[in-house]
Amino acid sequence: MKCGQGILERLILKMIDKIILAAQEAGSILLAAARSGVEISSKSNHELVTTADLLSEQFLKTRLLEIEPKAGFLGEEGWEGEFPAPPFWIVDPLDGTNNYAHGYPVWAVSIAYWNGSDVEYGCVHDPGRNETFSASRGSGTWFNGHQVFSTRVENLSDSIFATGFPYHRSVDDPGMDLDVLRFFLGRVQGIRRGGSAALDLAYVACGRLDGFWEEHLMPWDMAAGFLLVEESGGLVSAYEGGKWTPFSAGVLASGSPVHRKMLQGITNRKNR
Repeated sequence: MKCGQGILERLILKMIDKIILAAQEAGSILLAAARSGVEISSKSNHELVTTADLLSEQFLKTRLLEIEPKAGFLGEEGWEGEFPAPPFWIVDPLDGTNNYAHGYPVWAVSIAYWNGSDVEYGCVHDPGRNETFSASRGSGTWFNGHQVFSTRVENLSDSIFATGFPYHRSVDDPGMDLDVLRFFLGRVQGIRRGGSAALDLAYVACGRLDGFWEEHLMPWDMAAGFLLVEESGGLVSAYEGGKWTPFSAGVLASGSPVHRKMLQGITNRKNR
């Protein structure tokens, strides 16, 4: 039994090591593209895409399907509105494109593997800081080779949270529930908006943030970070509660003690 478990553990490590290497290689492509210059175009009124996004996704699709040829591939830039049959990779080749395009150094590569019932592997790599966060289901969360854990903060007043702002916003409609933002602004030590949900979730996992919420996200924004937070001892739910899946529209993630209070702040907003 112990021998079999040891073989399984080595296979898991081999798989996650390959995923980490793929994320780091994609990060090198993005860094090189930033130095040489990229073409920038607009997806929507507020959302950009660059040639670097496309180069990174093309590389990752090839490399990850070499790692697991039987898996499907769900990438941001190739998304056509339908999920492949599981298992499949969930990839954001450049999370924080607007930051990247403006030279603001908060962006990352995000890779997750969905086996049909759970996220089995996850990796978020920040090339600019050379920081890599990774997790395998049941094996903890790791940051540059060291195991990390989410915080044990219990009170909102002792917390620092992060959130994000949607791209589908206008002068007349911010595209998000401002009552939730007002609730937390008046009760926490600080709220940050980095512009990369994958990094925000990684920061919850390693204790840099006590919590993160965002109402409107896509699977590639959340999948790897979901596993990072869970394996670090934190809690993750869909935005208004319930089990998170890649089909969830948003996310709430935190150190476990403060999660219930964050959820109450979101779900009770209409009663305030």
